[in-house]
Amino acid sequence: MSRVVRGWVVSAGLAAGLVVALLVLALGRGGPAPAATTAAPDFARDVAPIVRQTCLGCHRDGGIAPFAFRTERDLANRAALVVAALEGRRMPPWPPSAASPQYVGEAAHTLDARERTTLVDWARAQLVRPGAARRGTPVGPPPAPPTAPRRGESLLELAMPTSYRPAAAKGSTDDYRCFLLDPKLTRDAFVTSARIVPGDAAIVHHVILYRIPEASVSRATALDGDARGPGWTCFGGPGVGGGTSGSPRGILDDAGWIAAWAPGFGAGRLRAGTGIELPAGSRIVMQVHYNLLGGPGPDRSATLLRLAPPSAHLTPLETMLLPAPVELPCRPGHTASPLCDRTTSIADVVHRFGPVGQTNNWLNVLCGEQRDTEVTTCTRTLNETTTIRAVAGHMHLLGRSIRIQVDPGTPRARTILDIPVWDFDNQAAKPIKPVTLHAGETVKVTCRHVQWLRDRLPAFAGQPDRYVVWGEGTRDEMCLGILTVTHP
Repeated sequence: MSRVVRGWVVSAGLAAGLVVALLVLALGRGGPAPAATTAAPDFARDVAPIVRQTCLGCHRDGGIAPFAFRTERDLANRAALVVAALEGRRMPPWPPSAASPQYVGEAAHTLDARERTTLVDWARAQLVRPGAARRGTPVGPPPAPPTAPRRGESLLELAMPTSYRPAAAKGSTDDYRCFLLDPKLTRDAFVTSARIVPGDAAIVHHVILYRIPEASVSRATALDGDARGPGWTCFGGPGVGGGTSGSPRGILDDAGWIAAWAPGFGAGRLRAGTGIELPAGSRIVMQVHYNLLGGPGPDRSATLLRLAPPSAHLTPLETMLLPAPVELPCRPGHTASPLCDRTTSIADVVHRFGPVGQTNNWLNVLCGEQRDTEVTTCTRTLNETTTIRAVAGHMHLLGRSIRIQVDPGTPRARTILDIPVWDFDNQAAKPIKPVTLHAGETVKVTCRHVQWLRDRLPAFAGQPDRYVVWGEGTRDEMCLGILTVTHP
């Protein structure tokens, strides 16, 4: 059975079997089989706890990996693949390079030398004695996220009113839909954690929860009532409240986000002492980007929020956005398509998504004119003291690398995120040791996109090169830095 994993089509059984067979040959070529150790690690005692902690985020039923690790047998059958992936440092996936800082909680997502050696030694023992350990010993469940409420916290579960079957028009394969959720708050609150659960992860490209102030609720209600079916079409943003909480700083400095979900990126518990303001009478808009390349749906996504009262006196968190334009020309020898003309390409984006299709032109004004280049940047100057507490990046399938820096070109320069090889399936936000910047200091995002990935990804099968600009579609592109900040 084949399944689509974002841009890739994976025939799980066949692909895994071929890879394992080839790796067994490669590992055994040129000499005898590796010698058995006298004391191979025990699966239940030594191996399973590591797998539960580090691997099950992806290698689970319904996860983004092409196979699940449910039992000892599942790992033993792929022992050669495990050895090659671990020794090649391809697993577990951790996109940030050594140029990035040490992130808070990084140890839970990576392996130290002892853990890596334990897994490799156990897997090599399976190659020496095939079948010796292929029992049904369960790996066990992944560690549950912290659920014990802090003092005064309460839980709030919200879901789309009904299931929605996405549809796209004008030659697009994408549908952006906004759904109005009512938390029924009669007093101010802080959101201290948010877990977003996509109803159908095969078609959900991303989910953003926007905070809508009470003054904009009537407009949001009208949008919801005027549209056919549940919710309303909302390319770019919810189309109400400016996409913000009403902050005079504007949408880039305070995007009005409560939480976001993308592959590998699910908001969790916020750092103690911080929270996202949710005033009484406000509403929440759940924006869902559906990628119809993954199937027809239907979908009913949901979220679980944890709320704290105003008496918690938390420091308010905000989301700061760092977008840069995308200006990726067609490759030499691939310019026959009319869409290799930049003006024609932008007109096509506008046709599919409306006025938001002009975003790239606006970003060239904001960031400085950039044309015909794989690498684009944007530098923003801060207007007030800002403390950065977490960082993430977002691109689509043609993204190759992304970097976020503070005060570049000065003695205070430092990198807070460096991903040299972009992984669409791993977009998790990284909490950092707080970095405080003052008015006049700068933050910079740099992205690289490449056309040759079209030749590798099934999502682009049969699609000729085009001049790629910022667009809302899965086969369009974005360059976006995302900072979680406080003031100060």
